[in-house]
Amino acid sequence: MNHLLQISLTIPEIILVSLLYLFLDIYPQVKSFRAMLTTGSFLVLWATFSILTGIAYFFLITTSDAKVQSLVGPAGAKLAIILLAALMGATVLQSLSLKISDVKIVNLQALLDGYRGQVLADITKQNSQIERRSAFRLEDELSKKFENKVGELAEHYSQLLISTRQTSESAAQLVSAIEPDANRLRISQVRLLAGRIARLDPDRGRQLLS
Repeated sequence: MNHLLQISLTIPEIILVSLLYLFLDIYPQVKSFRAMLTTGSFLVLWATFSILTGIAYFFLITTSDAKVQSLVGPAGAKLAIILLAALMGATVLQSLSLKISDVKIVNLQALLDGYRGQVLADITKQNSQIERRSAFRLEDELSKKFENKVGELAEHYSQLLISTRQTSESAAQLVSAIEPDANRLRISQVRLLAGRIARLDPDRGRQLLS
């Protein structure tokens, strides 16, 4: 009962360490913490990994607590065991499989690897949606600020094009095409310029709002 109580009190740390591990594993490929935390499949993966880490923690706390304390001291034993449990959950437990007569019935590692690939795809899709919504909001804000200043916004667009290694001539051609493009799309020139700036360089677009 003492071990069960200790484990229940450690659940928040287990969940946090599990998130940290997944962050280090997945973030370099998706580059968006917000997209990770708003993707349903990632939350399921986080919950699954937390459970695996919790199982590993239970095993370690009941078999190796004294040994870990002798190595790192009582103060650092809890954190050390949680970290070891996370590594154990990521390696040993994921490698378990169920065999009957040498035939693999369940391969947990293959299932988790396949699901991880789906999570990456879902996060990438979610990130694209977040960026698209952010660009639309920026477009609206720029359109309102430069509602009657199409020439000024066109100049900002021209400077932005040149900063992205467009030549002065090609930048001028793109700017001159704004009016016919806006007429063809049946939107205002300001709206078209704002949209292109928001998608080409959102940071520069936000600077124009300040």
